[in-house]
Amino acid sequence: MPIIGNIERPVGRGVRKLFCGTVSITGTGSVSTGLSAVEYAVVSVANAETTIPSNGAEISSISGGTINIVVVNYAAAANSISTAAKDISVMAVGY
Repeated sequence: MPIIGNIERPVGRGVRKLFCGTVSITGTGSVSTGLSAVEYAVVSVANAETTIPSNGAEISSISGGTINIVVVNYAAAANSISTAAKDISVMAVGY
Protein backbone atom coordinates (compact mmCIF):
# COMPACT_ATOMS: atom_id res chain seq x y z
CA MET A 1 0.00 0.00 0.00
CA PRO A 2 2.02 2.94 -1.24
CA ILE A 3 1.94 6.61 -0.47
CA ILE A 4 0.25 8.02 -3.58
CA GLY A 5 0.73 11.78 -3.46
CA ASN A 6 2.15 14.88 -1.86
CA ILE A 7 0.19 17.80 -0.43
CA GLU A 8 1.61 21.32 -0.41
CA ARG A 9 3.88 22.01 2.53
CA PRO A 10 2.75 24.23 5.40
CA VAL A 11 5.29 26.77 6.65
CA GLY A 12 7.98 25.11 8.75
CA ARG A 13 6.91 21.51 8.05
CA GLY A 14 8.00 18.81 5.63
CA VAL A 15 5.96 17.73 2.64
CA ARG A 16 2.61 16.17 3.60
CA LYS A 17 1.97 12.77 2.09
CA LEU A 18 -1.27 11.01 1.24
CA PHE A 19 -1.79 7.29 1.89
CA CYS A 20 -4.75 5.36 0.44
CA GLY A 21 -5.24 1.63 0.76
CA THR A 22 -7.48 -1.26 1.69
CA VAL A 23 -6.98 -3.82 4.44
CA SER A 24 -9.04 -6.82 5.56
CA ILE A 25 -9.78 -6.79 9.31
CA THR A 26 -11.69 -9.18 11.55
CA GLY A 27 -12.70 -7.39 14.76
CA THR A 28 -9.62 -5.29 15.49
CA GLY A 29 -6.47 -4.71 13.50
CA SER A 30 -4.09 -2.12 12.20
CA VAL A 31 -2.63 -0.73 9.02
CA SER A 32 0.91 0.55 8.66
CA THR A 33 0.81 3.54 6.32
CA GLY A 34 4.53 4.00 5.74
CA LEU A 35 4.21 7.55 7.09
CA SER A 36 6.34 8.57 10.06
CA ALA A 37 3.39 10.46 11.61
CA VAL A 38 -0.32 10.56 10.73
CA GLU A 39 -2.05 13.95 11.12
CA TYR A 40 -5.53 12.72 10.30
CA ALA A 41 -7.19 9.66 8.80
CA VAL A 42 -10.52 8.34 7.57
CA VAL A 43 -11.62 4.69 7.55
CA SER A 44 -14.74 3.05 6.16
CA VAL A 45 -16.09 -0.44 5.55
CA ALA A 46 -16.47 -1.38 1.90
CA ASN A 47 -20.09 -2.51 2.39
CA ALA A 48 -21.81 -4.41 -0.40
CA GLU A 49 -25.21 -4.35 1.29
CA THR A 50 -28.31 -2.90 -0.33
CA THR A 51 -29.77 -1.59 2.94
CA ILE A 52 -28.28 0.36 5.84
CA PRO A 53 -24.81 -1.12 6.49
CA SER A 54 -24.60 -3.52 9.40
CA ASN A 55 -20.87 -2.93 10.01
CA GLY A 56 -18.79 0.17 10.50
CA ALA A 57 -15.10 0.92 10.96
CA GLU A 58 -13.70 3.26 13.58
CA ILE A 59 -10.20 4.44 14.43
CA SER A 60 -9.33 3.34 17.95
CA SER A 61 -5.91 5.04 17.99
CA ILE A 62 -3.05 6.33 15.87
CA SER A 63 0.56 5.68 16.82
CA GLY A 64 3.21 7.16 14.55
CA GLY A 65 2.35 5.86 11.09
CA THR A 66 0.11 3.02 12.29
CA ILE A 67 -3.67 3.32 12.43
CA ASN A 68 -5.48 0.93 14.79
CA ILE A 69 -9.00 0.07 13.64
CA VAL A 70 -12.03 -1.64 15.18
CA VAL A 71 -14.92 -3.06 13.10
CA VAL A 72 -18.28 -2.72 14.87
CA ASN A 73 -21.32 -4.90 14.15
CA TYR A 74 -24.25 -2.47 14.27
CA ALA A 75 -26.78 -5.30 13.85
CA ALA A 76 -25.83 -6.82 17.23
CA ALA A 77 -27.80 -5.67 20.27
CA ALA A 78 -24.78 -4.18 22.01
CA ASN A 79 -22.92 -2.99 18.87
CA SER A 80 -20.25 -5.61 19.50
CA ILE A 81 -16.94 -6.04 17.69
CA SER A 82 -17.48 -7.85 14.39
CA THR A 83 -16.42 -11.49 14.04
CA ALA A 84 -16.49 -11.40 10.22
CA ALA A 85 -13.62 -10.19 8.06
CA LYS A 86 -14.38 -6.85 6.40
CA ASP A 87 -12.49 -4.87 3.78
CA ILE A 88 -11.59 -1.47 5.21
CA SER A 89 -10.70 1.53 3.04
CA VAL A 90 -8.13 3.83 4.63
CA MET A 91 -7.03 7.36 3.76
CA ALA A 92 -4.36 9.08 5.85
CA VAL A 93 -2.43 12.34 5.62
CA GLY A 94 0.85 12.81 7.40
CA TYR A 95 4.62 13.13 7.13
